[in-house]
Amino acid sequence: MKKETRHIGPRKGERHVGMGLARERLEERRDRNRLFKTGKGAARKVPDAPGRPASVGVRGTQTIDKNVIAYTVAAINDFAKMHSIPVREANNYLIRFRGIDFLKEHYDAEHLLSFNDSVEDLTQVCLNNGGDIR
Repeated sequence: MKKETRHIGPRKGERHVGMGLARERLEERRDRNRLFKTGKGAARKVPDAPGRPASVGVRGTQTIDKNVIAYTVAAINDFAKMHSIPVREANNYLIRFRGIDFLKEHYDAEHLLSFNDSVEDLTQVCLNNGGDIR
C-alpha cells in the first residue's frame, strides 16, 4: 500500500528561509523570547542596551501594618453585611469605587470610629466616586 501525501505548504524551516531568517537568527530570537517569557535574564539584558548606562533603583515600598489589614477585612465584612451583598462583591465594589484606598489613607482616624460609622463613611466615599449602593 502506497500512502498518498499532499503538499499543504512549506515546512517550518523552509518558511523561515523564505522569510530570510537564518538558523542563528531564529535561535537568537527563540532564546530572547524564552527569556522574556520566564523573566530570567531580564537584569542581564539591561547592560546590553545600547547607549544606556545600567542602573538599579529600589522603588519605595509601602509597608502595611497587620492591624490595617485586619481592620480592612473587618470593614469589608461589615460593609457586606450592612448592604446585604456577598463579601466578594463588596470587596470588588470597594476596590472599584476607591473605598479600600480611603480605608488605607485614613486608617488613623477611621479605626477610632465604630464600624457603623466607618461603613457609612465608606458608603459615602463610594457614592462620591460613582458607586450606586446607598
